[in-house]
Parts: sequence; structure tokens; C-alpha cells
Amino acid sequence: IDADTARELAGQVSEWDRLFIDPVTRTPVEIDTYRPAASMKKLLMARDQHCRFPGCRRAAIRCELDHTIDYALGGHTHIFNLAHLCQRHHSMKQFTKWEVRQVGGGVLEWTSPLGRVYREDVSIPAVCFTIDTGGPPERPPF
Repeated sequence: IDADTARELAGQVSEWDRLFIDPVTRTPVEIDTYRPAASMKKLLMARDQHCRFPGCRRAAIRCELDHTIDYALGGHTHIFNLAHLCQRHHSMKQFTKWEVRQVGGGVLEWTSPLGRVYREDVSIPAVCFTIDTGGPPERPPF
């Protein structure tokens, strides 16, 4: 849009929320508000697929998005600070000695009250898109 239109639109609101977009993938990664943008929710639903507590497979659609580092304690609404947890495991994280941290790429490390560490990797995607090379598929090497 041109500068005049931008100024006119900007003058119509009293508050702005910043939405940060990854410059390479064009994916929304962070927003200034507590609640993630709809596009971030879709991305996280696809990434997580289920509750991210080790061994729990409750579907993400039946889970809550949780800030790994609590928003009230300075945690950001960023895709690498959010994960789906079912209500049981969300409460367990909040009210017991279980701790969780995100180590990058959507991988979560859970530490039990006794100090044992459990790693919860990102699920294998149910759908994968590839580039059509136009030729026949490569034969397997066996």
C-alpha cells in the first residue's frame, strides 16, 4: 500500500500488536499478545498433532496451547515457547514439580520431580509435500 493509505489506516486505531514473520518461510512466529494468531495456531496444531507430554497421545484439537515459559513471567507468544498440552498435563506442569523446556525445533525436554529427563520430539508429519521434478520417481537403491 502507499504511504498515505498506511497513515490513514494507522490513524484509525489506538493500539498495535506486532506480528513477527520468518523472512525465509514467511511463517508467523511471534505476536505481542497473549493469544497466538490463527495462523500460528494452525502451524502449532500441524507441528504438535497431540499433547506434548511424553507418551500422551490426546489429539492436539482436544488440548490447550501452553506457554512453556509463562507469559505472566515474561514468556513470549512465540512458536518455540508454545506447545499443546492436554488439560491433565497442563495442570501437572503448572501445579507440580514437573518442569519442561523447549530445546529448539519444537523439541521438549521434561524433567520429573526425581530429576529424570524425558525428551518429546516433534511428530512425523502426516502429510509431506515434495517438488515435482517432472521425471519418473527415482528407484530405491535396493
